Amino acid sequence: MTNRHVEFAMTDNQMGDFKVDFGQTLFMCILYVSIAISYVLLGTGRGHQLLTGVMAVPITVRACFFTKYWPQSLILGTQLPSICTMFLSFERIMAVVRPAAYKRCCTQNFKYMLSGMVPVWGVLTLLAAGASVIGEDGDRVVGTRHCAIITSTSRWYATFHFIFIVLAYVIAFVSTLVVWATRRVMTNLTKSKYGSQDDKLGMILAMSGTSIILLASPAVVMLTIRWDITEWGDIEVAVTYAMPGFLSVVNTIIAFRFRKELRSQLFHLLGIKSVHHKPEQSMFTRTTLTTRRHTQVHHLT
Repeated sequence: MTNRHVEFAMTDNQMGDFKVDFGQTLFMCILYVSIAISYVLLGTGRGHQLLTGVMAVPITVRACFFTKYWPQSLILGTQLPSICTMFLSFERIMAVVRPAAYKRCCTQNFKYMLSGMVPVWGVLTLLAAGASVIGEDGDRVVGTRHCAIITSTSRWYATFHFIFIVLAYVIAFVSTLVVWATRRVMTNLTKSKYGSQDDKLGMILAMSGTSIILLASPAVVMLTIRWDITEWGDIEVAVTYAMPGFLSVVNTIIAFRFRKELRSQLFHLLGIKSVHHKPEQSMFTRTTLTTRRHTQVHHLT
């Protein structure tokens, strides 16, 4: 790694840290809302089937996909955040491993293009799901009208869906691990520390790791059912499907554990103590006081 690469990787404050960008933050918030909407539609649709007494009426896989409205929302509500996670992980790895190429290629227009690919992915994945039930898989009769992904799409598409979701968070974990390892190498080379930013990397690693564990559980349950390996009851399925909600709770706890400013904000809202804002540096920069007592960012050359 050249000195220029080291300088860029250690001073680019867009990587590995949280940064407020109105457009990108709004985009991610819309995706989070899509997750919530998908599960609201899921509960509403199944609840209506139960209350009208038709839940136990057999239905074909094809009818599940084309006549019910929640399989599509469930697919989009889980795959769209996953594809965004993959895009962000790709950007994170590229910024650390190939900083010069990242600075040259990952412009704002390039990010807009990636954002535009998300709805395109949504259309393509729904077309693939619909095409998967046109043949013999669509003629399969299921005993209830839960119309889960495994009972409203073909076996190959359901397998792809759940592996894709888990894979997205595995990639996120690996990308953060690459950032952490690179920073450790740079720290050893310069014999110095860069603030308390290891805590933030630890927080992101913890969030990614818990995401893999919690989101893998519904994938395991659904795929073992679809491949006739074992059977699960409604309670087990409901608990595993609630894992994204548990994940939000766990990630909030992790964030409060690692980020002091979040705890301070909570205490301020509760009226326990006031908040004194202190500028936060990126985990790829370090600030020191010079002899003239001005804050200076040191670039590694």
